[in-house]
Amino acid sequence: MSSVSAAELLRQDLADYEVMYQLGLEQREYIAREDLEGLGASCQRTRRLMDRIRLRQAGRPVLGGGPNLEGPRQEVRRLIGRLQELRRENEAAVQQLLDRAREEGRQFQQGRRALRGYRKQAGPSESRFIDRVR
Repeated sequence: MSSVSAAELLRQDLADYEVMYQLGLEQREYIAREDLEGLGASCQRTRRLMDRIRLRQAGRPVLGGGPNLEGPRQEVRRLIGRLQELRRENEAAVQQLLDRAREEGRQFQQGRRALRGYRKQAGPSESRFIDRVR
């Protein structure tokens, strides 16, 4: 394999990672809008890209060194670092969304229990409040 074709393979990886980064930004927007359907579809596209990169890398031998490969390698490394940071931010945002949903569920359950309690009306002999001073 010549170093030109190796550089081209790295450029293909870089192009896929750039698309993954854009999808990560898209996912951030879905999370902010609480659009779980859009988020799921975007995550599936990201997985397909990851699979494509994995297959491409599995089908090629270890890329050698060379001055024309160092630039593309550095670009790929930088972009992977940005991707990892974006993924951490998105995961934290999803965790906050999940925590909020759990808290809302707890509040809903507490409200249901309170409504059930209010429905039980006490009779006159079971009154809990005193209207007069003794």
